[in-house]
Amino acid sequence: MADPILFAVLFCAVAIGWLFGRAASTRHRMQPRSSDYYKGLNYLLDAKPDAEMDTFIASLDVNEETFETHMALGHLLRKKGEVQRAIRVHQNLLNASDIAPDHQHSAHLELARDYISAGLLDRAEHLLLDLISESPQRAVEARRYLIEIYQTEREWEKAAAMASSLLSKKAFFGGKQADVPGPGEQSVNVLLPHFYCELCEQQLQQGNRRGAEEALEAAAREDGSNVRVTLMYARLAFNDADYEQTISLLHQVEHQDPDFLPETLPLLKVCYTELGRQHDFSLFLRASLAKYPTTGLMLALADHVKDFEGVENAAAFLADYMRDSVSLRGLYRLLLWQLESDQDQLPSHLEIAMELMKQLSEKSPAYRCHHCGFGGRHLHWFCPGCKFWGSIKPMGVTKVLSQ
Repeated sequence: MADPILFAVLFCAVAIGWLFGRAASTRHRMQPRSSDYYKGLNYLLDAKPDAEMDTFIASLDVNEETFETHMALGHLLRKKGEVQRAIRVHQNLLNASDIAPDHQHSAHLELARDYISAGLLDRAEHLLLDLISESPQRAVEARRYLIEIYQTEREWEKAAAMASSLLSKKAFFGGKQADVPGPGEQSVNVLLPHFYCELCEQQLQQGNRRGAEEALEAAAREDGSNVRVTLMYARLAFNDADYEQTISLLHQVEHQDPDFLPETLPLLKVCYTELGRQHDFSLFLRASLAKYPTTGLMLALADHVKDFEGVENAAAFLADYMRDSVSLRGLYRLLLWQLESDQDQLPSHLEIAMELMKQLSEKSPAYRCHHCGFGGRHLHWFCPGCKFWGSIKPMGVTKVLSQ
């Protein structure tokens, strides 16, 4: 059943619109309402809007006095998922000849939102671009919806251009741009570097190294301290086999956002190995884990100990470390190594328990969104849950509470 409060609000809007329309002119005062109008109103009051809603929409006059009623009705229909009816309501408003330009622009914007909800992104894009040229007052809001469309369609060059158009020119002498709200709760200043990074990724996939470098340079101009920008610069240096530069870049991550240190480890391990500096890598892992305890750093150090000191020492390290900090993936690794070193064949019941723990560790999230709590096995720069950029980070270990 539909929310009765929403229908009560809509009924009040209908009643007010009708009263204003009735007082507007003698002709309107004398003209009786059709039976279809009252029948549709009856269905609204009975919380059964689907039965004769189309008749009700057709019977409601379109004029300045009933404009807000139509807008409220269209909003309610879109919220309920009845997008096609919402489109009809807003199209009726745009077809009216006696609606003020500002009201037409409002209906224009709402129709674009209907198309976005219906997945008709091309139509919405055309409407919003037209609105930008027709109404400076609605241009900012139209640009925000266009950014949303370009994100969905992964048209990162257009998304970056539209986001840039929302920002004012930088102040003289390198002044910082003020924050400007984007399509969600985040500011355009946060979105823009990620758009350029996504464009860089696209260019790399297409084999356009120069285009990738230009996109990454644009991202760095917007936010040189963005950890994603640093990680991508390190990737380019690594692809060029410039291992010293890769290490130098990846060491900057600790000062930008130490939560992302685990993301630096695969490249760092290869670079230190290629340069014959495995001991330096071991020192880096130990120092980082002491300051920033995370599962990724713990497992990387355990693997390093196993490679150079044997599985028994690696298992001993994990056992000692997890006296204070617990990790499901670490526990599984510890038991696996201990059993591998102690016996050749597992008892059947223990083998089943180990398989269950393996499945749990493989399904447990390694990354968590700090805004909405979304968890995943892989790093996403764009959270599928709350649609925030850069809010997902590697998870740390769980500290054991003292008794």
